[in-house]
Amino acid sequence: MPIQSINRTVPPFSNRVLDVNESLTVATFARMGELKRGGADLISLVAGEPDFDTPDNIKDAAILAITRGHTKYTAPASGLPELKRAIAQKLKRENNLDYDPSQIVVTCGAKQVIFDAVVALVNPGDEAIIPSPYWVSYADQVRLMGGKPLILKTTEETGFRLTPRALADAITPRTKFILLNSPCNPTGEVYTPDELGALADVVADAGIYVISDEIYEKVVYDPAEHVSIAAVHPGAGCRTLLVNGFSKAYAMTGWRVGYGAGPPELMRLIAKVQSQETTNTCTISQYAAIEALTGTQESVETMRAAFQERRDLIVARLNRLPGVSCRLPQGAFYAFPNVSDLYGERVSNDVELANYLLEAAETGCVPGSGFGSGDHLRFSYAASLPMIHEAMDRIEDAVSRI
Repeated sequence: MPIQSINRTVPPFSNRVLDVNESLTVATFARMGELKRGGADLISLVAGEPDFDTPDNIKDAAILAITRGHTKYTAPASGLPELKRAIAQKLKRENNLDYDPSQIVVTCGAKQVIFDAVVALVNPGDEAIIPSPYWVSYADQVRLMGGKPLILKTTEETGFRLTPRALADAITPRTKFILLNSPCNPTGEVYTPDELGALADVVADAGIYVISDEIYEKVVYDPAEHVSIAAVHPGAGCRTLLVNGFSKAYAMTGWRVGYGAGPPELMRLIAKVQSQETTNTCTISQYAAIEALTGTQESVETMRAAFQERRDLIVARLNRLPGVSCRLPQGAFYAFPNVSDLYGERVSNDVELANYLLEAAETGCVPGSGFGSGDHLRFSYAASLPMIHEAMDRIEDAVSRI
């Protein structure tokens, strides 16, 4: 018997996915790949990962886990109990925060913690406040769940920091959370304890959640200091999801281990989402993460000091360029110069300028519009000093020809 034809009017793909923006970082990598295949001698100042290798003691812990047969699912799926205890001890020791291991979920990178929290918190039409400039994935993760990202623009005049007044004015009955990132990717700015306390007052009064992305916590330069908003105000702390991981501080980007710590009811929902998503994070990577937290910390300071030296170099060189100004980052490993004075007949926006530098200077960077600010470019200084010197020589020559 022939099957009756059905006239289908349902769209073949999800509108939510179709509406998500393509990452400009990914697009830049793709363009660089094309040029490299064509023989270009490119320098990349794009990568959001340390150029250092994972420390040997962490790699040895992973090898030992394999030889001991620790290659199965973990129970519970939310993370090895030994790792969750180590994270709780770290948060108490370094951040003055008290969490029971049951309030911690270990995930496949810090990005997954944020995404799972968005899944747990956002209903269609709910709002999430995101200060701009922001990391590229925040807004689209909210859109994927049918939420509405409210982008609050910050300026260089305010140090790229959100003010309490701006936050209070943006909150509506549909606001579910604010997403803070300190130290910030891409600006490198770090909120002071007083600034976080003032924001926490607003959060506590409004009864909204905070997702606090602290992945660059250990990449901070004097005199700045990292403080979690969860530690400055009990009313905000009890509604804060602290997000962190091992990618940046321990050069473990490919190991994919992050974690979240927060109020019990939210963490139960995040664990539920993960149970239907990835089950557990790679068991071997979790044993490596235990060593990262409990073993020697020498590599952390070695990398931080190297990044500070590179920061000083690249910012000084950028500020020497005519038409370019760059604030001195307080954390992370990105410079975020204002390049809008270079726009004109040759290049009219950040995307065109980034493409011009890629071709004329054979140096890759990321357009600032991907982070919510078309007046800027983002340069990663997770590269050696000689490479930064060479890149800036090339950029200086290319800018002189605009």
